[in-house]
Formats: sequence, C-alpha cells, structure tokens
Amino acid sequence: MYRIMKCSEVSDSQIFKAFTDGFSDYMIQVKMDEASFIDRFFGPEGNDRKLSYIAFREDKAVGVILGGIKIGENFKTLRCGGMAVIPMERGTGLAKRLMKLHEKAAIEIGCRQLFLEVINGNDRAIKFYKKMGYEKVYDLTYRTWELEGKNPLKMDKNSLQNKIELLTYDDIHALRKIDYSHLPWQGEFPYFKLVPCHFYGIKDNEKIVAGVAATSNRVFYLWVHPEKRNKGYAKALLNKVIIDLKPDALRITYSNNSQIHTFANHYKMTSEPISQLEMYKWLE
Repeated sequence: MYRIMKCSEVSDSQIFKAFTDGFSDYMIQVKMDEASFIDRFFGPEGNDRKLSYIAFREDKAVGVILGGIKIGENFKTLRCGGMAVIPMERGTGLAKRLMKLHEKAAIEIGCRQLFLEVINGNDRAIKFYKKMGYEKVYDLTYRTWELEGKNPLKMDKNSLQNKIELLTYDDIHALRKIDYSHLPWQGEFPYFKLVPCHFYGIKDNEKIVAGVAATSNRVFYLWVHPEKRNKGYAKALLNKVIIDLKPDALRITYSNNSQIHTFANHYKMTSEPISQLEMYKWLE
C-alpha cells in the first residue's frame, strides 16, 4: 500500500510537499517557502535526511517523519523533528509505521531514548504518542517581553553593567560544565550555535559567573551562578542586550524552571497562547 523511503533517497521538494500537506490543517500553519524550510529543518533544527522517512502512495507523498540526534542529553537520543500524515491517509496505520521506523533507526545507531515536542492541547497527538510509549516529562513555556523600543530596566551608575564583557560561543558553552539545568531543545547550544547570537558575560576572579546568549528578538540562554543570584546579574545582562541589540520584543523559552518563571513574572513577560510538552520514551 505504501512505499516508504529514507529522506536521503528523495528530493527536498518531495520532503517539503509531504510536510506542508501533512500540516495543512494543523493548529499552527506552516508559513515558509521550500528554501527556508530546508535551511531551518535540516540546519539549526538538526534533522538528518538519513534518519528521516517519507511515505508514498503510488507517486504521491502522503507522510513524513523527521529525525535527528538531540545533543545535550545524558543518553544518546533521537529527536522527532516533525511527523505528519496528509488528512485523507490518517487512521490507516501509516503514522504508527513511521514512528516504528523512527524507533528502529534509533536502536540501530545506539540511542537509548526518543524525544519529541507536542503542542499542549493537541489531545489526539498526545494520546497517540502515549500509545507509542512516550510520556510527558517537561512543560515548555514561551514568554514574550514587549519592549516597543523602551528599556524598563533601571541601572545605577555603580551597577554590574560596567563589568559585562563581550564573550564567544565557546566561553558561554563552558558554563555547561557547572550548569546542569535542563534546557529546552531550542535553548540547547548546538541549536543556537547556528544562529547569529551575541554573547555577554560577567566575570569574578577571571571566571564567568553569569552569561547570556541572545539575538535581537530572543534570549536563548541566561544563567547566573547560584552564589550570585538575586544580586542584579541577570538584570544587568538583559540591560546590555536591550541597549546593544535594541529589540522591540524579546522571547524566552523554558522548561519547568521556577527561577526563570519568577523572573519572567517580575518583568511582566506575557505568556504566549501556545505551550508544549516535552515527551520521552526510554528504549530497553
């Protein structure tokens, strides 16, 4: 009935067609051209054509599942970067076949677990993933700080602002040797390494005790050493981002992080209407 191939064996146009047709009735519309899709999903998103599959009925692409290694976990992990079946082919068992191939590929390359994100409220998908053995581990929250060209942060003349240094990706990445907090997937270093970020930090005795990675519209990573928290370090770093990058708004994403949640509430960052669940499946 179906002919299933690796995405490395077909054209990018066929992958794009299967993806956009499969998500044609999704609660979030896919609004990008083919070039943007390929650049994003096989670039920063980390999907690998050899770990992704596409299904055909005759010559028509009717389903696709994208996969790529998720860096930053304690165990080798295969992430599902998107799975879609066109509306008329749903309920046929195709989605289950694609997920089984995804799992088989993970086992063959030595992965110990599977990972995916799903929109909170997409009950049909959540129910399906649970049947496939996944369970929710983290809640993924999106917040937006509407600035509209203004800086709500007030810094005194003797603030930490004067200690902020321009850093490199490697400088900030080194913080993961002492920061063991769970990062949302798009906040992982391999993701934003491929994004034009600016990196700032504050040092104490030549050691970085606070750092941030940000673009003109998003904060990807913000960390302060436990001994320096609630002393204005994060505020100073964000002030630097606002002054240098002049954002109209800043987005921040976090998973079950009470400190960032409280920080976002303090500065009246609005919660976006969409939230997600991070789901895992352990491979025996």
